[in-house]
Amino acid sequence: MNPHTVFLVLIVLGAVWTACWAAVLVSSRRTVPFERLEKSETRIRITLLAGFALVAIVLFAVTLRWLPFRESRVAKMGAPHTIVTVTGMQWSWALSTRQLPVGVPIEFAVSSRDVNHDFALYDAHGRLLAQVQGMPGYTNHLVYVFPAVGEYTVRCLEYCGLGHHTMSATITVTDR
Repeated sequence: MNPHTVFLVLIVLGAVWTACWAAVLVSSRRTVPFERLEKSETRIRITLLAGFALVAIVLFAVTLRWLPFRESRVAKMGAPHTIVTVTGMQWSWALSTRQLPVGVPIEFAVSSRDVNHDFALYDAHGRLLAQVQGMPGYTNHLVYVFPAVGEYTVRCLEYCGLGHHTMSATITVTDR
């Protein structure tokens, strides 16, 4: 999802939230008997809660298709050209291959031998491109298309012990 769209949605929701509370503050300036005030506060709280619950449910339903599920990524990018088996271990990565083609879907099957690791792909400029959790006894699948030829770095984003900062690998992407 476009980060500018997310920012705009958060600004709009913040403005609505602020306007609702400003209305509550403005309406609370007059002296009202406690019993009547308690009923109106309860009604306002229930209305706000229902409104925010509705917005949250709608946003969840609308954005569900952008979650990085393997099936949704394969439907969008196509069937994987290559499957790379990745195993995280303290403090290194074991990849079945480190030479990959550009512009085609690659599936990374990520697991861990010991503790939780987070498999993260970075481009040459240090930008995070994709990530997935590597867990012992479970295999997560990440489908990704490398956009350009070059060297990509794999790093661990889950603190996994004293040597965590040394846990990296390099993937070379070529135009085979």
